[in-house]
Amino acid sequence: MSAPVGDAHIAVVQTVPEFGAIERNRRATVEAVEANADADLVVLPELATSGYVFESRAEVDAAAEPADGPTATAWADVAAETDTWIVGGFPERDGEATYNSSLIVSPDGVEGVYRKVHPWNEEKRWFDPGEKVPTVRTPFGRLGVQICNDLWFPELTATQALAGVDVIAVPTNWVPEPAARPAGWTMGVHQAVAAANANRVFVACADRAGTEREIPFEGQSVVVDPDGVPVAGPLPDTGSYTATADCDLRRAREKALTERDDVLGDRRPDVYEV
Repeated sequence: MSAPVGDAHIAVVQTVPEFGAIERNRRATVEAVEANADADLVVLPELATSGYVFESRAEVDAAAEPADGPTATAWADVAAETDTWIVGGFPERDGEATYNSSLIVSPDGVEGVYRKVHPWNEEKRWFDPGEKVPTVRTPFGRLGVQICNDLWFPELTATQALAGVDVIAVPTNWVPEPAARPAGWTMGVHQAVAAANANRVFVACADRAGTEREIPFEGQSVVVDPDGVPVAGPLPDTGSYTATADCDLRRAREKALTERDDVLGDRRPDVYEV
């Protein structure tokens, strides 16, 4: 049975979290949802409640919380108040494991948790990799989630597209890369454009901005349509902003490029070497 699809008003919220200021950061995310109460989906950055640049296990342990913890409660409450779906990042504790995770929250409560499948660089010191790729049925379409570095792995987006995802929400913390940035875009925007175009899905990336422990973050939050065209953003490199777009998610079900070409039907997994 296919997921219901339709129009979706999507907001990607670019915040500037303060490292370790969990209550302040959490409140900022709640206020962002309240400010976008007309949105069907609000996407918040990666590790939006904690900040990103951990330097010790003690810092990770102090910031991590269970998937039914205070952040889940706060986001469930504001989702119910605004009738909005939320995808946002937080450090998750589950027994002895910790994950770089995103909550998927509806007006009815927590619908799921996505754990980052591809931790990047120092994250591998603090976080266990996720092992599952859930998709969630919403009133506006089928929703998938990635986190930051996941966008650099085309297999993941293809897996989600094959599962019928219409829009992929991407909480992210993009940092500068040494290579030049074509068109002035951070490489994450280019990855979002490529992933959306190659699989004909919407991709909604919410990045953070600001500098944390001498690490700058790139901003440039963006919503990309199935043609690979930014329909909202990229936002500025610095500062707190929101980009919104009205998206016809039915477009993500149109996989044919020509009468003879289909982005999923033409895949040749029988000849790919992995």
